[in-house]
Amino acid sequence: MNGTIERRDPGMVLLISFVTCGLYLIYWYWKMYEELESLAGVSPTGNSFVLDFMLVIVTCSLWGIWVDYKISMQLNELQSERGILAPDSTTIAVGLDALAYISGFVCNYITSAIHQDQLNKVVKAAPTSNTSPGPF
Repeated sequence: MNGTIERRDPGMVLLISFVTCGLYLIYWYWKMYEELESLAGVSPTGNSFVLDFMLVIVTCSLWGIWVDYKISMQLNELQSERGILAPDSTTIAVGLDALAYISGFVCNYITSAIHQDQLNKVVKAAPTSNTSPGPF
């Protein structure tokens, strides 16, 4: 982990997720874990990305609802620490993740775009952030 946080356009996260039928989200979650650990000192769930990814597979994505909830909680905490007034996204994340079972998991793309937008705000507000513009 190099400590550099890439700012990604939430719209591009959404678009690339659609184009790759969700495969991009595997990379996106890996980077999100890495970047949140860099900012907060711990991953959203306290587990490694690989363990949480395996749990998502074994539980037919039910663990993914918990992961997105924990990502939302960690992002809300980081926003609060930096004085960013933002609505709590945990209810939206859990709701979209639950709807994902009906929508063919398309709602997960939207949850990821919301999380990316929140991370971008956290990085922008960080006093000494180590950021790069990123490819998207």
